[in-house]
Amino acid sequence: MLLSEVRVDQPELPSAPTVNKRKLASLLRISLPTLTNWLDRWPEFPVAAGGRNGVPYAFDPAAVFSFLGERRKEEAEQEASRDEELIKLQLSFDALWPAAESDPGMPSRIPVKEQIDLARLRDLQMKQAERAGKLVNAEEVQDLFIGAVSRLSRDMGTFLRQLGRDQGWPDPMVRQAEARFADMQRQAVEGALRSLEPDTADDGGAQLRLAG
Repeated sequence: MLLSEVRVDQPELPSAPTVNKRKLASLLRISLPTLTNWLDRWPEFPVAAGGRNGVPYAFDPAAVFSFLGERRKEEAEQEASRDEELIKLQLSFDALWPAAESDPGMPSRIPVKEQIDLARLRDLQMKQAERAGKLVNAEEVQDLFIGAVSRLSRDMGTFLRQLGRDQGWPDPMVRQAEARFADMQRQAVEGALRSLEPDTADDGGAQLRLAG
């Protein structure tokens, strides 16, 4: 049970300095099992006496209500912090997946809670895709690709020159072969890089994409 669901403002307290467990549960308007759970949940729960070796519990109601008031405040702050993080998450995913143009006949504003739920779903989908090895960063792949092609180009240039010497090709023929290879390589690289460009028309320029 959340503290936000429980009355923790002090009612009219009994004149006795301490009360037993049943009376405290009655003052808090909760069940005895709930109070027991709270005692287990918070080792620092204010207990005036007892609770061990068969000695009945005794509680100072004022101390208990003060303690629960502090816990409720902490709980509210944590909830607000979670909401703030979810809103940040929503905004980050809105940047990756901008909302499509809405139908003029439909409401244009999605409730915040639904937007947060959608953002959490997208986050889960991305994590699952990443774990499955299907989520890649286009810029990282592009850098790796360019590096690999550069090394291949150097190796192929060396190979062509060595082949020309072994076959007795004249220098003009070697240079022609190198030029033709460079042209073929340039066309292939340009086509590959185009395939790595983000689909800005579909995902607003997102750098993350799913591998096919």
